Amino acid sequence: MVCSIFLRIRGTERIKSFYGKFLALALIVLGMFSVYSILWASGHIDIGAARKEKKITIYSSISLEDITILAKAFEKKYPWIQVNSYRAGKIRLGQRIVTEARAGKSQFDVLLSSAFTTLEIKLQKLLAQYESPERARFRAELKDPEGYWTAAQINTMSVAYNTKLVKRDEVPKDWGDLLNPRWKGKIAINANRPEWYIGLLQMMGEEEGRKYMKSLAEMKTIPLESATLADELLAAGEYPLFANAAPGNTERIRKKGAPVDWARLHTLPTYPILVSVSARAGSPNSARLMTDFLLSEDGQKMLREIPRIPARTGVEANPPHLTKGVNLFYININAMVGKADDLEGEFRRTFGLR
Repeated sequence: MVCSIFLRIRGTERIKSFYGKFLALALIVLGMFSVYSILWASGHIDIGAARKEKKITIYSSISLEDITILAKAFEKKYPWIQVNSYRAGKIRLGQRIVTEARAGKSQFDVLLSSAFTTLEIKLQKLLAQYESPERARFRAELKDPEGYWTAAQINTMSVAYNTKLVKRDEVPKDWGDLLNPRWKGKIAINANRPEWYIGLLQMMGEEEGRKYMKSLAEMKTIPLESATLADELLAAGEYPLFANAAPGNTERIRKKGAPVDWARLHTLPTYPILVSVSARAGSPNSARLMTDFLLSEDGQKMLREIPRIPARTGVEANPPHLTKGVNLFYININAMVGKADDLEGEFRRTFGLR
């Protein structure tokens, strides 16, 4: 009987020993995974693994021409990585990413798009945390506190005007000037810039902002789906004012000789184009290298020469007066979480947009 008890005790000790070893091993594995996750999120990149990945795919809503310029600059710095790109509008881009993920065929490594696309993809848990070491040179408003995105560039919004149709003393000085009866039926609105609507609501306060937007819509604004077309028709003299123009784009066509300029309003709502890494990236190391490049001083200078407005502190816009001496109101991106689609719908309904 004593022998039987002794054997049972030894058996129990073996079981305890087995589970103890198993638990210890599990804790080690969990610890290694946690350390790996922390390194991954905080900027660790395996260059050797990046060389083996050989290629990267970037999904973006900026122009294909501009993506190509950035891709070639990246390939020059990292000649062993080939950059593939796909470009679509922010809504279609988001739909494609979600559809691919549901089919188990996620194809993008890096996302370069508006807050609308990025926030939706983040909610779908399709983005990875990555705190690039370059983020230290960016304003707090331009980076996600959780590390899921950082602004690669910013877009300011103002009123563009045709210099042949608008006299110098008629140029709007503030947003309220658009409600002057002389502009009724003469103001274009780009339907694909809901960020402008959201920015003014945040800037003015939601109640006053909605009153303003309702009054502006009653001015019989001219709806246009394409920002490029809106700029071209403004230059052609089809209307004198473009209410939610991007001054950077206005500067581009002005340099080509178009009779356009943009109003130096008191405050300009400003929204970012964000860069983020896919949670299912096929080339995770290369994706982080691309993110670092876009946020680096060299990458930001490349964006400036395109020209786009750099988001990095210390890299001036081209021309500098796009941001220098201008009061910028940065849209609160995190305040848009869970509301972006509703606000876009509100924008479209207010102005009778499709």
